[in-house]
Amino acid sequence: MKFSAVLFDAAETLFTTRGSVGEIYASIARQHGSQAAPEAIQAAFARHFRGAGPLSVQDQKRWWKDVVYRVFNDVGMVENFDEFFERLYDRFRDSQGWMLFPETLEVLEELRTLGVKLGIISNFDTRIYSVIDSLGIRRFFDAIITSSEAGYSKPDRGIFEFAVRALDVPVREVLLVGDSPYDDVEPAIRLGLSAVLVDRTNRHAGKRELRRISSLKEVVAEVTP
Repeated sequence: MKFSAVLFDAAETLFTTRGSVGEIYASIARQHGSQAAPEAIQAAFARHFRGAGPLSVQDQKRWWKDVVYRVFNDVGMVENFDEFFERLYDRFRDSQGWMLFPETLEVLEELRTLGVKLGIISNFDTRIYSVIDSLGIRRFFDAIITSSEAGYSKPDRGIFEFAVRALDVPVREVLLVGDSPYDDVEPAIRLGLSAVLVDRTNRHAGKRELRRISSLKEVVAEVTP
């Protein structure tokens, strides 16, 4: 085996939203008087959420509430923001808001058959546990590391060091798989991990110095000799 452990990013690597973030936000916001277009909400979300994550369990919900407030401050505030936010926050708690990529389950099963340790490293909060329970994949993972529990968010090296310790394998034996060059792959390489970039739509064609894959199915070939 080339690697004894694989460390996956979560959102947009193992699973994705059911529709764009803008579409999901807009569908709930309309029930609270919003006329904002999904595209406008998506653009505002991209401005205010830059890939960081909450750094404590106690603060994680307030952190997200602040992001969502800034989004709707830009596009037009909804009626009864507190109620709206609670509904929105709960939408992303399970498979109502998320779905697996088509190949995820097959790849995790194959890696497990090979005896590889598996972990998740994510700028998520503790809702990740109910998400992966709902999606039926929690059973595959030996370690789950979130920014809110680790106290560091990607691309900080602290969260990567935390994850390697949790897997209890040498750095050189860990393969990192993620969809962001900046938050996943490049910081992992700087720490000494091997890493591949999941680039399903060829968004990062210019990143020729990075190993890119178009499907998680290619991870199995990365792991085996």
